[in-house]
Amino acid sequence: MIKLENIPVKMAVILLSFILFNPVVTFAISKCQDASGKWHYGDNAAASCGDTTITVIDKRGRKVEEIGPPMTEEERLAIEAEEQRLEQEAKLEAKRDAEKKRILTIYPREESIIRARDSRLTSMDKNIMLQEELLDGMRLELKKIEAREVPQDKKAKAKLEKLKKTQKENIDQYYQSITRLRREREKTLEKYERVLMEFRELTAE
Repeated sequence: MIKLENIPVKMAVILLSFILFNPVVTFAISKCQDASGKWHYGDNAAASCGDTTITVIDKRGRKVEEIGPPMTEEERLAIEAEEQRLEQEAKLEAKRDAEKKRILTIYPREESIIRARDSRLTSMDKNIMLQEELLDGMRLELKKIEAREVPQDKKAKAKLEKLKKTQKENIDQYYQSITRLRREREKTLEKYERVLMEFRELTAE
């Protein structure tokens, strides 16, 4: 490709006239202006001008199209981040729609949600109450063990201490179990309240 800046002005004019008016020439010409103001033509225009807009002209000098400068790294990352955000939003929306359809399939009426919630909570409350009764009994048993007279015999004394330790460990395990059950109850209540709210929103549409 001939660079016009490397030839005399008169020859450049002749060459451009030949390109513009010779019907045999059918290809398009790229041109751009670099930072110093110099114009570049041809296939290497983009490389010569760097990050500038490239104008494509036809053989008659008419603009065919403009090719914008390449994206910067920041622009590319911003576009990728936006695409990921939109994709994530679409997935969440699809998940919400699927959950709504599931709710309407399982619970035909609001009363069915309330019954399911109350039944589940009642069952959990009974279990918690039972575990608390067992825990109270274990604590009472520990008091009885601790009230025993410490034997003089080393083996008997070690056996008593081991019994106390085992009872305390069992009490701690039951206490942790009851704590987990209470947390599960709270989560269950929150779940049904959310389902009830979503059901009301769906049926109100």
